[in-house]
Amino acid sequence: MIKDSIQKDGQIDSPEIKKGAIIQTIDLNKIYNITEGIEVRALSGVSMSVQKGEFVSVMGPSGSGKTTLLNMIGALDNPSSGSVYINGTNIAKMNDKERTNLRLKEIGFIFQFYNLVPVLTAFENAELPMVFAGKPKAQREASVNKFLKIVGLSEMKDHLPSELSGGEQQRVAIARALCNEPSILIADEPTGELDTKMGMEIIKLLRSLNAELNQTILMVTHDPAVGALADRILKMRDGRIIETVITKS
Repeated sequence: MIKDSIQKDGQIDSPEIKKGAIIQTIDLNKIYNITEGIEVRALSGVSMSVQKGEFVSVMGPSGSGKTTLLNMIGALDNPSSGSVYINGTNIAKMNDKERTNLRLKEIGFIFQFYNLVPVLTAFENAELPMVFAGKPKAQREASVNKFLKIVGLSEMKDHLPSELSGGEQQRVAIARALCNEPSILIADEPTGELDTKMGMEIIKLLRSLNAELNQTILMVTHDPAVGALADRILKMRDGRIIETVITKS
């Protein structure tokens, strides 16, 4: 049963550092300078947190700030002001090298369009983050085989992306995101290119990873049925979190 939270029309979480928070933003702002004298405020004072092992979805209309928030948390972009803490470290203070290292070790990314390399097999695509991280071959092979099995693609590891369905390609992308065993999975519209049935299968897979591996997941989605499978929904509008909905019984 979905229960609405009491607090609305404001930030959900207090600005204090929260015990056990694997993700936390404090008064996060992002302003884009489009042309001289014209600014667009994508995020406006966003304070939120995610506990280890939580599955949280972010929802809102186009332009509400959902993807910008994920980019800040994923160390893909710098905030204009405010703080982003991953495992207690303020990544807004990191240099480019430190941010790249954090992405390799702490964050796995799942994208709407899969982002697989067409000339690489499923195995080789899943292996890529470990190659970039300098992991030894034996460790790479063990990890890739483990996670391809978890996502149900062991028998298709030698297939190219063109030989896989959309759902299978997204499963490869999920295996790739998991191979470095990150603290956090960030998923940006992971069902956006899939039909309803396959999309629900992918979300159920993420739900099982969350339950069985205690994997922390932060996901942007436009689909209410997909968002409802998370533990919490953060609803955004005009660069702010305006409401939280608890979905976990």
